[in-house]
Parts: sequence; structure tokens; C-alpha cells
Amino acid sequence: MHNHHLQPPPTTTSTGGATGSNNSSICRITFSTPFILLITTIFSLLLILSLSFSPSSTSLPPHPNPSLFPNFHNYLNSPSNPNDQNTLPSTPPTPPSIAYLISGSTKDSSRILRLLFAVYHPRNQYLLHLDRKATQKERDELALAVQSVPVFKAAQNVNVIGKADFRYSIGSSALSATLHGASILLRLSNSWDWFINLSAADYPLVTQDGMK
Repeated sequence: MHNHHLQPPPTTTSTGGATGSNNSSICRITFSTPFILLITTIFSLLLILSLSFSPSSTSLPPHPNPSLFPNFHNYLNSPSNPNDQNTLPSTPPTPPSIAYLISGSTKDSSRILRLLFAVYHPRNQYLLHLDRKATQKERDELALAVQSVPVFKAAQNVNVIGKADFRYSIGSSALSATLHGASILLRLSNSWDWFINLSAADYPLVTQDGMK
């Protein structure tokens, strides 16, 4: 009869436990590393997007030293610079000057004078013209009437054409008379800006100050 010595089974509990613990640690490390990378990538993208879509604040460049750049300093302090808060109010532009050619025919002297008073301004130039239908006496009386007005005499800006240019108000003769009148106005003064041709039958709807 043989005595069989029962040998205890090999203890693998500790080994198995250590192996299981190591495997779980390896699994945790394996699954946590991609997660951290994913979170880092998303955070970086959000940061880049927030910086790219945020409104950029524009700031004025620093002013240079006035002693080194005096012209630049004067430009910044000039009234035309809109960024200067201490600028002085700019002066209004000079009103334009208008040259008027007022033409009429016989017995139109009174209407020409009425129109002249309606459109008169000391800054403007005026040239009065009676065509060949009017007599020379009418032209002389018109010139005397202009000289009798103190304002006209003081300003010296109203003149009368002594020699008539045309007889008919239509055709090329009227155009030639208009060009001749404009050339006379240029000889009298070249400081006007606009030219207006009127007849004795015209009358303004606005004042001279309203036109300017």
C-alpha cells in the first residue's frame, strides 16, 4: 500500500493578484492617455478660435517727439485733424462769386434795373446790355441810372455795354452776344466762379444768399 503524499497545490493567488493588478494599471494608463490628448487638443482649438474671433482693439500709434518731427507734430495739432479733441472750429468756405449778363431790348431799362436790384450782391459782377432795337439814348440813360445808385457806384461792379451786339434774340447772333459779354466780364474781373445769362423778362425765385 503506497502512501501518497498529497502535495499542496501551487499557490498562484498572489501571482495572479499581482498580474491582475498590473493589467488593470496598464489598461488604465492605456485608456487615459488618449483621453488626455483629446482634451488638450480640444482646449487648444477653443483657445485659438477665441483669439481669432475676438475683436481686435485698434490703438493710435504713439506720437513722435515734436523736437525730432516738428512737421508731424504740427499736422496732428492742425484743425483739419479729426482725432484732435482740442481743434478750433474751421472757418466757413468763401461764398462763390457770380458774373451776370442781363440783356434786354427797347423799353426794357426799367425791367433790367428791377432784375438788377433783385440779384445784386457786392461780391458779384454785372454787365447790362440793350440790343440794337434800343436807341443809344436808352443805353446812356441806363448807364446814368446805374451810376446814380450809391451802392453800385461804391462797389464798381455794375457796367453797361455801350455798343449793342445783336438785334434778334434767336440764332447765332444771340450766342455771339453771350460769348462777347462773358469775355467783357473776364476783362473786368477774373475772380468770379460762375456765369449766368439772364434776360429782362427773368426774375429770381431765391435771394443771392440763398443761392450761395
